[in-house]
Amino acid sequence: GRRGRSDPPAHPGGRRGGVVTLLEEHLAALRRDRYSEATLDARERVLRTIPNLEHPTREQIMDWWEARQTREDGTTRAASSLAQDASHLRAFYRWAMQQDKAERNAADWLPRVRQKKPAPTPVTEADLYRIMQDADTPMKRMLALGSMAGLRSAEIGAVRWGDLDHGNGVLWVREGKGGKDRSVPLSAGLLAELGEPGRPDEPIIGKPMTGKAVSQAISRHMRRLGVDLSAHKLRARYATRFLAATGDLKAAADALGHADLSSISRYVIASSDTMRRGAEAAGRIG
Repeated sequence: GRRGRSDPPAHPGGRRGGVVTLLEEHLAALRRDRYSEATLDARERVLRTIPNLEHPTREQIMDWWEARQTREDGTTRAASSLAQDASHLRAFYRWAMQQDKAERNAADWLPRVRQKKPAPTPVTEADLYRIMQDADTPMKRMLALGSMAGLRSAEIGAVRWGDLDHGNGVLWVREGKGGKDRSVPLSAGLLAELGEPGRPDEPIIGKPMTGKAVSQAISRHMRRLGVDLSAHKLRARYATRFLAATGDLKAAADALGHADLSSISRYVIASSDTMRRGAEAAGRIG
């Protein structure tokens, strides 16, 4: 029968008689490449559910995929979650092939997951003003770093006062997504909202927090004030305002820490001014 998601993993992923498994090798390689702990945890959770991970048959992979379609309570899993599972599987076998430890990418057997692209919904200026006004100092700094510097939740939790480089007018984001550093331009508005700085080694939000903890804290604060959006929509607001002001996709991608320019589209909606200028240009002959 089908393996339920609560069943023990078919591949334990631990050491076998003192021998390092392929899963352990893969996770070690990701750590060397400075992947985040969140990515490592998510990758391991998915891979531990794969039967016969190192040498799966097509039937095993397809049975696993069928079992992943539903949660333990019988409800259907979101297409985005399934796509993430497939992505982890694809990345693992791609790595294994590069190491000459797999002959093919077993994820190639999986059907394509069709996802609807949601319309970008950055936090509105009115809602941002409201949630900033009703926030204590640590929360106000979290909101400012997300909406006025475009930081991810994990980056908000890790950034320190010493990362503010007033001389060069930038905020240094250390080991962002993919373990990459980047600089974000400082603005007078951001500095005003952050307030009086602390010690260089002190976290800007008062204490170190995981990305999950930051995201949950921001979401709770916004929901309490009737703003039913995720913390990530603060970052979308930054991207939208940045692009509307500059029209520069490359600069926006650099500020947000994206290697792929196409990734910006999921955060950004066109400003009314941009739309109007485009319509006027298209409405002229010659």
